[in-house]
Amino acid sequence: MRLHGRLLAVLLVASLALPAIGATNSARYRFEGNRWLALDLAVEDVRTDTIRFDWPSTVLGFKTGYKATVKVVNGSSRQASIGVAVVLYDADNRLLGAGSTGTKVGTLNPGDSADFTIEFNHVTERLDQATQFQIALQSR
Repeated sequence: MRLHGRLLAVLLVASLALPAIGATNSARYRFEGNRWLALDLAVEDVRTDTIRFDWPSTVLGFKTGYKATVKVVNGSSRQASIGVAVVLYDADNRLLGAGSTGTKVGTLNPGDSADFTIEFNHVTERLDQATQFQIALQSR
């Protein structure tokens, strides 16, 4: 019995040291720049609430940048590590650009929400042709 109890204790400690297994979900939406768009995407009780694509204006003929802000809400009773990825497509379903972000330090507490910013930095030449986007949410 004594060996059995020790084995159970070792297995319990080992299972607590394992990284949490994440769940992922994704959906595709119609793209619209420079306005808040409602989203209907969740992984269990963690959900993406809204997204805004801040599409660049030009200042003296120069583009100021491309970014998306995603509001994530943790409706669960546990802390969650968040990952978000966004892919942009044109009318012919060609990939135009992609970006990702997530919690870097810490987690999103139960009942809290946070804005995550995705920068589209390097592949930007045709982003102004975006007509749809796909967003993936991961929670662990």
